[in-house]
Amino acid sequence: MSQKEQYTFCDAEKEIQINKYDTPTPWMNYLSNGTFHTMLSQAGGGVAFYKSPQIWRINHYRFFHLPTDRSGFYTYIRDGETVWCPTSEPCAAKPEQWQAAHGMGYTRYEAKREGLAVNALYFVGELENCLIMHLQLKSDTDKKITLFPYVELGMMEFMRELQWQCYNKHQLSCYNREDILIYHYAVENQPKPDETPLVYFAATLPAAGFDCDRDEFVGSYRSEENPKRVEEGHCSGSTLYGGDPCFALEIPIELKAGQEQEVTIFLGTAMTEQAVISAVQHCREQDFVKRSFDGLKQHWDTYLSRFSCEMKDKTAERMINIWNPYQAERNFQFSRNISYYATGTFRGVGVRDTAQDILAMIPFDTKRAREKLNLLFTQQYQDGHCNHYCFPTEGWDPVTRTHSDNHLWLVMAAYHICLEEGELSYLDTQVEFYDSGRGTVWEHMKKSIAFTVSHLGERGFPLMLASDWNDMLYRVCTKGKGESIWTSMQFGTVLPMMEALAERRGEDGRLYREIYEAQNRLVTETAWDGAWFRRCITDTGRMIGSEKEPQAKIWLNTQSWSVISGMGTPNQQKTAMDSVYRLLNTPLGIKKIHPAMTTDYPSKEEALTCYNKGCGENGSVFCHANTWAVIAEAKLKHADRAWEYYTQLIPANAQKYAGQWRYKAEPYVYASNIFGPESDKFGLANVSWLTGTAAWMYIAATQYLLGIRPDWDGLIVDPCLPAALLPVTVHRRFRGKMYHITIHQNRKAKIPESALPECWVEI
Repeated sequence: MSQKEQYTFCDAEKEIQINKYDTPTPWMNYLSNGTFHTMLSQAGGGVAFYKSPQIWRINHYRFFHLPTDRSGFYTYIRDGETVWCPTSEPCAAKPEQWQAAHGMGYTRYEAKREGLAVNALYFVGELENCLIMHLQLKSDTDKKITLFPYVELGMMEFMRELQWQCYNKHQLSCYNREDILIYHYAVENQPKPDETPLVYFAATLPAAGFDCDRDEFVGSYRSEENPKRVEEGHCSGSTLYGGDPCFALEIPIELKAGQEQEVTIFLGTAMTEQAVISAVQHCREQDFVKRSFDGLKQHWDTYLSRFSCEMKDKTAERMINIWNPYQAERNFQFSRNISYYATGTFRGVGVRDTAQDILAMIPFDTKRAREKLNLLFTQQYQDGHCNHYCFPTEGWDPVTRTHSDNHLWLVMAAYHICLEEGELSYLDTQVEFYDSGRGTVWEHMKKSIAFTVSHLGERGFPLMLASDWNDMLYRVCTKGKGESIWTSMQFGTVLPMMEALAERRGEDGRLYREIYEAQNRLVTETAWDGAWFRRCITDTGRMIGSEKEPQAKIWLNTQSWSVISGMGTPNQQKTAMDSVYRLLNTPLGIKKIHPAMTTDYPSKEEALTCYNKGCGENGSVFCHANTWAVIAEAKLKHADRAWEYYTQLIPANAQKYAGQWRYKAEPYVYASNIFGPESDKFGLANVSWLTGTAAWMYIAATQYLLGIRPDWDGLIVDPCLPAALLPVTVHRRFRGKMYHITIHQNRKAKIPESALPECWVEI
């Protein structure tokens, strides 16, 4: 099947329609109201959780195990002797006609078999904490069918289930109350038992039977493909007080030819049995599904209306208007917690990850950005450093590893909140320190700077500490002497921000300028290797990222960040980026390093990588880092090259070049990395959805290619687009007003803050 037949983008509906269920990997969507969440595939597989996938996971999902994409949220249809599902999976009998579509916060399925057509809409609305599965059924002939909605439940604490299920699973309960199935998770030593909800399963039509025991419903040596009770046509009425739970309902339906029948299934959470009963009564109200779905649609229409563009490149337009901001919002919400690639068992809220995600939230909702950044500031110590990631929902102890970059990302995020709002009130917000006391955001930011100043290495660059943004570099600093040239550039990026804020507060900002100039001299004189900037210095003084080295001679980040920070001479910056194009660029994006390393470099004792060549951090196309190259080339006014870097990583473009089977991941959201040309799987996309690529690619596209950036008293328009793309029109909501900007040329301009509700500008 060709790529065109496999899927179709429907931009007016903000959907991707998927025409074949067996995509190379599960292509996911995230359904969420901020409290109840579901990760759902095009074939109905996925996982639901309440607040946290670590401690309140609802159902089993087996991630990378076979069969692929099991289990999920299935409604079996028994039609005579045939059993099938509108999600296509997991039954052996498939629909004769089938299509799935992922939209903004919802997924829908259209299927038909033997004259029976089913439209199934899955979403999570704001009115109740539940996954809503709304089915519309219509038959060409009179039929008597039976529906069997089914969810395989698991212990809410996934890691505990792996380690202690032989004991703990016998403390679980699953039973029927007033035609509602209820799951009660209560095991010894669980975290936050008083905050753990009951899980419920109910339908709008009466059930003739049910099962709460997975083994009774599925049977021995069977799977989701052919449950015993569906095959027999009736549930057994099993309850469960110890064992492996499930939710299964038996719903008989009589269809008249041409007449439509609706049924809705609800998988949700509430804190008490009475709250469950009340929630289900609410869900069963006649207009509940419509009101919930209308609210969801309105939410995303309003959200995405804050920034949009019209341009000749419709693939880029689609990413900028729909899928990139949608993905960035999901990253902001979930950090790097759970995806098809990440099992949601150990990652909480990463400080540096989430601080970068905040940057893409700021233009949409500064209130949400402030709240999340306040949370990150609570992970900062009085000396200025930060925990690496934390678990505010779970209440676990944070990971306390000290990286050289975490605390500096907080400065960047705070600065951009102030810039978006055009005033400094946020800096006076009081936030606790992790170890003791509290201070204003401004005091937190100053401590971030002070920490880096007090942790400079022998040569004057910031100490690497546990590593910088590039985690693999922890190997160069095991003795505490390694230095990060990249962190010097990151430091150089935030120091002018501190200077600007200090001056607007009426304080002396010269100190920040002096620190910047000292770091800039080091970058210009010591970090320069002749055609590019070196990457770091090991404990023993060895320069990593040099022509003199046998491997990993050039690293992407120090070249792009020299431009972003304004460090080095203009000629050095241009030469460095030319070296990137010459040595690192591929048709599928820019490699992180060149050449890839063997597992004994720089020595067997302190090898920088265990990755195979071309994989992960060892010569792959690290998409997150590519975003900074787009920004760098735009700042250098290299429009064609910046656009090349941007468009070659648009997922649909990358998939088209690599081929669908090789690329494997979704064609609508960015991946973290793509295997590089030194791998035999060049083009394989890895770790999609939850990646810093989403936030930074959105910033690159909107603020540097289109060039629409906030300033203290208005908008800066500073586009960098190929001439063939012009004109481009941009709509940007800013400080409560809508700006309509038509760009005819790459010319920098300033649009003063308008007094009118709408402002039309030609550039």
